[in-house]
Amino acid sequence: MSITEARRTEMHIGLRESLGPRVADSLMEHLPPSGWGNVARQSEMILRFDMVQIQFEMIERRFEEIDRRFDGIDKRLVMIESRMRLMIGTGLTIGLAMFGLQVQILLSLP
Repeated sequence: MSITEARRTEMHIGLRESLGPRVADSLMEHLPPSGWGNVARQSEMILRFDMVQIQFEMIERRFEEIDRRFDGIDKRLVMIESRMRLMIGTGLTIGLAMFGLQVQILLSLP
């Protein structure tokens, strides 16, 4: 059952009358302002921390998997780049050879 501010004030006044102002004030300072229902126990905090820790570990594993995928993509791009260079080099060589043949043919015509 949660305590209202009015009941809290009433309790404080009663404690001041029974125990004296100094003891009553000290006692009231040790009570949580909104009731014990809003106070977390250490076991609850540890459980929450463990859950958050597990979630972070899962996220970290997912990022590691994404990093592995990017590494694979990088390797494939390097292979594609080397093949493209080979194809361009081969194409240029063939083109120059054909140009040389055409020049040779033109020079051999009467």
